[in-house]
Amino acid sequence: MRSLKILHIIGGGEFGGAEKHILNLAGAVDLQAVELTVCCLFSAPFVEIAARAGIKALAVPMRSKADFAVIRKLSGLIQSGEFDLVHTHGVRANLLGRLAARQAGKKKVITTVHSLLERDYQGMALRYVNSLAERATRSLTGHFIAVSQGLKDRLVAGGIPAQSITVIYNGILLDGLRPVDAAEADLTSREAPLVGIVARLHAVKGHRYFIEAAREILLQRPATRFLIVGDGPYRPVLEKLAGSMGVSDKVVFTGFVEDVYSLMAELDLLVISSLWEGFGLTAIEALALGVPVVATEVGGLPEVVQHGETGLLAPPADAAALAKSIVWMLEHPQEGREMAAKGGDMVRRKFTAEEMARRTVNLYRKVVGEDDV
Repeated sequence: MRSLKILHIIGGGEFGGAEKHILNLAGAVDLQAVELTVCCLFSAPFVEIAARAGIKALAVPMRSKADFAVIRKLSGLIQSGEFDLVHTHGVRANLLGRLAARQAGKKKVITTVHSLLERDYQGMALRYVNSLAERATRSLTGHFIAVSQGLKDRLVAGGIPAQSITVIYNGILLDGLRPVDAAEADLTSREAPLVGIVARLHAVKGHRYFIEAAREILLQRPATRFLIVGDGPYRPVLEKLAGSMGVSDKVVFTGFVEDVYSLMAELDLLVISSLWEGFGLTAIEALALGVPVVATEVGGLPEVVQHGETGLLAPPADAAALAKSIVWMLEHPQEGREMAAKGGDMVRRKFTAEEMARRTVNLYRKVVGEDDV
């Protein structure tokens, strides 16, 4: 059985969950089974990050959002590379990648859906245009991967047949982590508890509620410090909000951090304040590191953060409820450690990159067809 040649197409203009997904997949895939190449539609930053990780990566940059000349370039790449299958990630990559695959005469396309389209774009006009583009080319995808059951349910409700969607959970490379031994960790040893959120700075991540919760928590626990890890277009708005609430001296914006695991391992608590989350990759990373998690009860997060078992859940867009859960976790460090330990065990059973890669390669072979391999 020969190796399959797979071309992943992604925007790559930021470093978020979809980009992490590809890094983890490439790091765990059987190289005898799959030869993986990543093509980015932006020249930075992901193409450089992927190349440093040892992945064959290249960029076919768009000159503008309406640069449809890229389709011809992608089509040429697909043909010259003799790829068996095109795997797309994100609305822009879906549109251009699907059309390029069709132009190249390749009908084998897989799309991984990482989030809800309507949550990724602010403003009715943007949502409408991107939804139209997605639906116009949806039929060119032979099969979809949803990163959680909750996301699959939403896709089915949106008109995609259930039999055309496979749930494959995101997985992480455990060898790349340095888990904290829950038995040795001591969350009470610090004078200033450290609470963090790790996410791109986008409205859907609910940072404003994290900042509002921070103000409430500081009234009860004034020594607490807060980290906002990541970068994105929403940063100026959030920095202004922190200033207007008088918490700028307690809330630190770190910007993009490449070695995020080392920083995450220093947290006493990870918070996910998202208004929607397709899966919750950051949650499994934190649990594998032994860091307790408080998350919002949206999307695929409850499939990872099981309330009272592997973490605490709070309703979305509710700063008071989020603050209450954070305070409870900080005041009950032993219970938090036990939840994190149980969550870490679950991650090692269910959410590894190796399991994700195995199931993805099986799907590749099914979509391509054994007769073609």
